[in-house]
Amino acid sequence: MGRNFLLEIGCENLPSSYLDIALGQLEKKCASNLEEKRVGFDSACILGTPNRIVIFVTDLAGKQKTVEEEITGPPISAAVSDRGEYTKAAYGFARSQNVSAEELKKVRRKKGEYLAVVKKIQGRNTDEILMEVVPDWITGLKFPKTMRWDGSGLHFARPIRWILSFLGKKVFKITIGSVSSGRKTRVNPFLDEYTEVENIDGYFSLMKENGIVLDPVKRREKVAGALRREARKIKAKAVPDDKLVATVANLLESPVPFTGGFEDSFLKLPRRVIVTALRSHQKYFSVESADGKLKPFFIAFADGVRKNRKEIIGGYERVLQARLADAEFYYNEDTSLSLSEMAGKLEDIVWMEGLGSLAEKSSRMEKLALWIMAEWNPADDGLSSVISRAAKLAKADLASEMVRDGKEFTLLEGYMGREYARVSGEVESVAEAVYQHNLPRFAGDDIPEGYAGVILSCADKIDNISGGYILHCQPTGSVDPYALRRQAMGVLRLMIAKEIPVSLPGAVNVSLSLFKDVEKDPSLSGSIYEFFSRRFFNMLRAEGFAHDIVTALMSAGWKVPFLTRKMAANLTRMREDGELSPFILAMKRIANIAGDISKSDAGIDGLEMLELIAGGDTPKMTFDPGLFKDKAEKDLFDAAIEAAAGVLRLRSKGREEMVFSLLTEELVEPVNRYFDEVLVNCNDEKIRKNRLSFLRALGSAFSYTCDYSKITEE
Repeated sequence: MGRNFLLEIGCENLPSSYLDIALGQLEKKCASNLEEKRVGFDSACILGTPNRIVIFVTDLAGKQKTVEEEITGPPISAAVSDRGEYTKAAYGFARSQNVSAEELKKVRRKKGEYLAVVKKIQGRNTDEILMEVVPDWITGLKFPKTMRWDGSGLHFARPIRWILSFLGKKVFKITIGSVSSGRKTRVNPFLDEYTEVENIDGYFSLMKENGIVLDPVKRREKVAGALRREARKIKAKAVPDDKLVATVANLLESPVPFTGGFEDSFLKLPRRVIVTALRSHQKYFSVESADGKLKPFFIAFADGVRKNRKEIIGGYERVLQARLADAEFYYNEDTSLSLSEMAGKLEDIVWMEGLGSLAEKSSRMEKLALWIMAEWNPADDGLSSVISRAAKLAKADLASEMVRDGKEFTLLEGYMGREYARVSGEVESVAEAVYQHNLPRFAGDDIPEGYAGVILSCADKIDNISGGYILHCQPTGSVDPYALRRQAMGVLRLMIAKEIPVSLPGAVNVSLSLFKDVEKDPSLSGSIYEFFSRRFFNMLRAEGFAHDIVTALMSAGWKVPFLTRKMAANLTRMREDGELSPFILAMKRIANIAGDISKSDAGIDGLEMLELIAGGDTPKMTFDPGLFKDKAEKDLFDAAIEAAAGVLRLRSKGREEMVFSLLTEELVEPVNRYFDEVLVNCNDEKIRKNRLSFLRALGSAFSYTCDYSKITEE
């Protein structure tokens, strides 16, 4: 039976997110580190509260495992003479490994025979190993920001105040920074009072006796359960908020709920204003009735059982009263104006330095949105007027007192615009578009539902990205000051989810053209396209599409995101069904002999050549079908005409993702027969050049959506 190991790092209050970061890193590091060091153990449990990080390892072996290691030395040709005697190289190898020459042996490797030695590596005591690795577990933690608080030079998220550590029944002595380990801990981290612990069992008993829940999962469950019970006492239910539950659980060691209230008059404020005021700074939970209406109560948590509950609740209520009073003042001030009047203030608000005002941004949004609408052409009468009106009002709430507050209510951009639009008497479709244009705000957020909201959201985000690139504020490394990566992902997500049949590079070009009187680098369009391509590549890979398939589609010059994604899905299905390999091999046979097929001999791009072949427009083609002599090349030309026409039909119906299946059916057999029966590089120069030109034209026409050379198939 091995010994158990316990480490407690006591520190000042860690921020909620930092606790998750620390525990997550230790989950990955501790167990794997012990395994690397060949130290056996039963389990490694990582626990923590805002004031203590706890590592508990059970049944640790007393020593490392002893292992045998085979070390390869010089080749036999250098280590053994023609007379079969060891050379200086052999003796030198033996000395370097602290063994006698008699212990060397011959081994066979891929490149021939070598001398080798098998050495037993004896296990060291676990105490020694822990002395080396445990300090690194703590000092190696990475946080967004760290601090120093004494002369030790240690950087950590918050000052370390005590260390408790046991290995078996004895205190395990280590030093981290200027703090050495012992058997003392603090039950109340706010009081400079230490409690001595006899052993590991005594530590866990002490924590339990004082209501300290070390396990963050159990602490979240305790918060959620207490929340439900407290809400039932006032015949209500808590507004669902899993993130707030997790945050509160990370801020407390021993969560205890309290119920407070606020004036009924505040309920006239928009719902999200009240919920935001409660959750953002105060970390209070809103409650609602069975029919979903907010009630003038809140549930908050404190750390540990308190006798002065009334004073605590009174303090909570006073803080909330002040914040809700601010919100009420802002709301009354804002609703004294119409949203249209607020929009008039945008002329005086700078959007980005050098790119004009928010009013100019709104104008660009409107023009780009109307262009996207025209390209998409959704069946929605009156959509253009809704888009125009919503675009003019979309940024108006940035001029409101509520959103300009600079604190938690700033997060309500878009939502307040919708509420003010309703108060101002705007039609509901315009009010919803004002709100939805701001979605999605982050990964996993809701996306707009209506056409106007979807189109305005795309226009707004593309305009932001264009503006960022014009000002040379594009993301670099971990720096992304205008969150352009997130906005690019939002555009891609929308265009895929809503299957918007619009060229994204085309929308970027239109967007850039709408920035007047500013100097623009000619390469901007290409740079933004590459930026979107990287995001799109990562998105498709994250969905599980193979690297080679995604690379092939990206390399061909994608334009419409949802079609490219569907193509990836269809190529993946073909691979799973065994259809892809014959198709790819056939297309590669064309490229292998024809050379560069990115364009035809006359510089005609793939799509234009596809249209020429489909129409049988021989005068404009770069090859002469009249020079075809063999039946196989005539048959391939006829099959190409049918296939090209089929591809164009799919393209007109927005079903380009089915192109590969169609080409497999129409072209694989005639292409293979062509190469089996036709000598492309024949002696007749005119025939040879015509055949090569024909193949380049086919390759260019049928690979305009995919670079087949990037796909790996056996």
